[in-house]
Amino acid sequence: MANLNFWLSQSPLNPNHNPLITVDFEGFTGEQWYPYHESMVSVAPVFALTTHYPVEANGRAIQYVKTNSYFDDFYNRIHISPSALELGNVASEQVSTVNLWNAYLVNQNLQSIDGIEEGLNVSGQPSPPFTFTALQERAWNVSILPDGPSTIDTNLVWQFGEDQATLHITGTRIVAFGWLVDWSKPVTETLQWLTDILQSKTGYEQRRSLRISPRIQYDAELLLFDAERQFFDLAMIGWGAKNFAMPIWSQQQWLTTAHAAGVMIIYCDTTYRNFKADRLAILRGDNAFDNETVEIDSVLSDRLILKRPLQKSWAKGMCLSPAITVRLNGQPNLVKRTDRMMRTAISLIATETLDHTEQMPTTLYRGYPVLEQVPNEKNDLTHSYERLLSQLDNKTGLVLQKDHAQEAFGLYQYDWMTVGRQEQATLRALFYALRGSQKAIWLPTFSDDLTVLSIIVASGQTMDVQWCGYSRFAQSQLGRQDIQITLKNGMVLYRRITASTEVDSSTERLAVDETFPAQILPTDIIRVSFISLCRLSNDSVVIEHLNDSDGIAKSSATFRGVREA
Repeated sequence: MANLNFWLSQSPLNPNHNPLITVDFEGFTGEQWYPYHESMVSVAPVFALTTHYPVEANGRAIQYVKTNSYFDDFYNRIHISPSALELGNVASEQVSTVNLWNAYLVNQNLQSIDGIEEGLNVSGQPSPPFTFTALQERAWNVSILPDGPSTIDTNLVWQFGEDQATLHITGTRIVAFGWLVDWSKPVTETLQWLTDILQSKTGYEQRRSLRISPRIQYDAELLLFDAERQFFDLAMIGWGAKNFAMPIWSQQQWLTTAHAAGVMIIYCDTTYRNFKADRLAILRGDNAFDNETVEIDSVLSDRLILKRPLQKSWAKGMCLSPAITVRLNGQPNLVKRTDRMMRTAISLIATETLDHTEQMPTTLYRGYPVLEQVPNEKNDLTHSYERLLSQLDNKTGLVLQKDHAQEAFGLYQYDWMTVGRQEQATLRALFYALRGSQKAIWLPTFSDDLTVLSIIVASGQTMDVQWCGYSRFAQSQLGRQDIQITLKNGMVLYRRITASTEVDSSTERLAVDETFPAQILPTDIIRVSFISLCRLSNDSVVIEHLNDSDGIAKSSATFRGVREA
């Protein structure tokens, strides 16, 4: 039994005790706590009590505000979850579960479901009207079919008399562009930026890019026959102004394993291909009718995780491509070859952005990157000049002409030929980094512009070259101040020419801004080229895909000299 600490009050007979304590407390002495001691005082009432309710004393009206509680936040209403479906691109049937909860404490009657249109189906519960019991929850399956209006923007409304629940559905229906391209002609991809250029009379420029990502256009040729020709003709009639899901033909690959219907993983190589989460991919067979568009949930190095299972089985060797939504850039013109076959050229504009990494060359000179890759010289490359000239011609006298900048801005054609996905990705990263005409880069001429005649001594700052008129015409001229010296041992030196003199009729001596690290013999030099600080002359770059990304792609661009460094 527990020991209790307590204090015993003294008897009221004690003269030092509180006289206000009644004699009833006299019974509470010793350790007799239970049962309780009976009172020594009579419990009989002195007089009868009378009830006087209600009691009112100086009543007055007061201002008040009723505050809401947790109960008010959740009850006496209809809840719907989710309240919105953002479907994105709908290329196949999409089914979503929608839950309704009657949070009223009494029964509610569902009268109707409004807003059901073509291409939208609601199932999973009996047809209205029927009764929701108090606090009951029910689930519906909302199916969005690929057939219907191209733009989905509708409200699906469950009507409960004075209350209702609304589901807002948005998305875009697209049709897979399943026709195969004719690879006897290259597939061209055009990247289009938009640069605002403010140029002074002296040639200095302020440039800003007006697009975050380039617009992309694809051009290809199709050879159509029999049922595919008929399908193409009717598709252009009914869907020619709407969006298509186009496989990126240059990034196609072939499945290395079979995939059964119902799986949610596609095993593939995703390196340097435009597979993105929440984007599309297309599986294709041997004709325009054998295809399936899937939506990607996440991308790993060796597989795609899908948002919905595959609807059909795909054998090993079938074609897989990342897809992009496009629309026709003008209606196609079909050339009839026979009554069963036609040829056409199509042009498609991407309706979504294709992001890519930006990467300039790593070599820097005077704060700008240097393009050291030798161009593809299979075709003749052009080199010309541009001047900021203005003319005053009154039609009767001689023409007055003025060169405001007093500089010749070089125009240099440059060609690329890439092999394999990595080289193509590197080239695309360069284009994205240049951002059309916005960014500047050093461009060598890759020509033998100066011929060294004598030994360049170590720690020296001069070099003797064969007379070429540099001292007379090119000293301190734009695009002719900086040189690239390429040596046979792999070393590349960059110098700026600070002065030049004519030694004799066959020799000129050039002074440079930095010393040479070691002795250089004329036979050690592959070439000495001028380098110019340039930008792309326009905002469009064309890439020709001769086959898929494991093959060859070519591109050509023209660079223009700028006055900055």
